[in-house]
Amino acid sequence: MAFLEAIDKDLIKVPMTARNGKEAVEELVALYGSKNGLLPSETNEIVSAIMERERLGSTAMENGIAIPHAKIEGLKNASVMIGISRLGIDFGGSDASSIFFLVLAPAENPAEHIQILSSIAKVCSSDLFVRMLRSSKTKDDVYQLFFE
Repeated sequence: MAFLEAIDKDLIKVPMTARNGKEAVEELVALYGSKNGLLPSETNEIVSAIMERERLGSTAMENGIAIPHAKIEGLKNASVMIGISRLGIDFGGSDASSIFFLVLAPAENPAEHIQILSSIAKVCSSDLFVRMLRSSKTKDDVYQLFFE
């Protein structure tokens, strides 16, 4: 599955309400859980997997972008949750993060995981695109940036 195929308008949150890194992860995973009918215990396991990955090293990048991610056992398809924070959130980088791409990928397909992360890094290398993404007011605005 390619990066764009993993984007779903229902998995975009603008604006995010989280005040810290863990809340940001919880907020985006809650979207995924709601969309996929997960039990609270299942969403908690996903949050734990992502936070464990963050303990290995922050996935905050320059320009206020963070890409928290995890490989999840038994997941059928990769998903990308996108969140835009108006306030910026401390996610362990040198700058507060205002753009989040939370990636969940099947543990059984590590190549797909790497491909999606690489695609996100590539699209975020455009300063213009990042500025447009950051200024998005709604999830429709974000979605249109990728598909128009």
